[in-house]
Amino acid sequence: MNRAAPPAGGKRSDKPDDIDQPFAGDLLQRTRLADRLTGYINRLENGAVIAIDALWGEGKTWFASNWAARLHREGYPVVFIDAFAENDELDPFFILAAELALLFEDGQGTGDAIRGEAARLMNAMMPLAGKPAAARAVPPAPPDAPFETTGDDMVNRIEKRLKAWPAEKALFARFRTTLGRIVSGCGKPAVIVIDELDRCRPSFAIRFLERIRHYFDMPNLIFVLPVNRIQLHEAVRNVYGTDTDAGTCLHRFIDFFLSLPPFASNDTAHLAHIRSFIGDMFSRHRADTGTPKRKRFIELMTAWAALVPLTLSEIERAVTLYILAGEPPEQGIATFLIVLKIKKPEWIAPLLKNDRKILAAILDDFLSKIITDSQKLPMAPDRYFIALQNFFNSEKSSHMQDRQVITQFQTDVLDPNSFYIESLEEISYLIRMVAGNLDLDIPA
Repeated sequence: MNRAAPPAGGKRSDKPDDIDQPFAGDLLQRTRLADRLTGYINRLENGAVIAIDALWGEGKTWFASNWAARLHREGYPVVFIDAFAENDELDPFFILAAELALLFEDGQGTGDAIRGEAARLMNAMMPLAGKPAAARAVPPAPPDAPFETTGDDMVNRIEKRLKAWPAEKALFARFRTTLGRIVSGCGKPAVIVIDELDRCRPSFAIRFLERIRHYFDMPNLIFVLPVNRIQLHEAVRNVYGTDTDAGTCLHRFIDFFLSLPPFASNDTAHLAHIRSFIGDMFSRHRADTGTPKRKRFIELMTAWAALVPLTLSEIERAVTLYILAGEPPEQGIATFLIVLKIKKPEWIAPLLKNDRKILAAILDDFLSKIITDSQKLPMAPDRYFIALQNFFNSEKSSHMQDRQVITQFQTDVLDPNSFYIESLEEISYLIRMVAGNLDLDIPA
């Protein structure tokens, strides 16, 4: 792996080189999965392409980078490539060959051997493919250089390529023989993690898969792809056509998919994991979790995260919004608004204007399911959710001053020793005040 300086100030990083202790703070026990995968790749004889499937924000990058860091510490040759950060004008073959040459650089010419064979093969790939393919890795010709466009010229180029075909096959075989010899001499499998492939331009993502299968499919070489399978299916259809069977097509390139176990659940163990994860977010921001307000925020956010549900990255964004606000007043309102900002940001402005349609949507499409599920939680926030539900029901139906709704909101939503409210209008005012304190114009 290419070495990089650790981030300043202890800032979180998902880069393997910045991870001092792999799987530290492993709240979801991903270490067990890493152990099984390590045992699996040790038994593979012919190499493989493994996809780790999960929704965006469910911790694919965290798992892959920690596993890569751990493998590196255990003596495995490891490359971690952020495909989305790469120049997608380059052919993926160039990127993979360059990274493998760096990985096996030993001062004895091994890296140069890979570069040399790769360069000769890429040069052979260029004549017909031209700029859209391998030539993207080579500086373009000067603007005044002649460009052949006639039919006879194209026929001549094709004829030359046909004559060169045996030599190209030999170059392909030499490249694979050279790389295969180097990889097989490692003792342990070489692992290449290609992250963020599902975020890339579809043609670039599919070209990456094609290059892996056609040029790097060999013993002792393992590719790991943390991806959102649904997004990768869309990339396949974008490239091969909307009627393509994306699942069948992907299995031409990927040996098997492994689903990352989901995070959200309402059982006691997973609630504890969510609570610990939120506490860890506060620690990373060097923020104390011992104040009564923050304790209440953590409890309420734990319930929201389990019920909505929120992904790991969404929980992190929620805590960040809270901390940026400098511990806002009214934790019950603040937590609700933060969750709404993350899941339904388009509802915030209409809500603050008491738009009846949005009030109905919040009640019917957001709170109703949560009310039902909250009663199954092994904690007691259901009174809080019922108080929110009753308030929005009163706001949607009329502005009658329902004393029971007001008292319930005062008791179960507002902070202890908070404002004394006498009307639904005052509750609406508090919501607008807290929204202003949170500065919900900040992108979530």
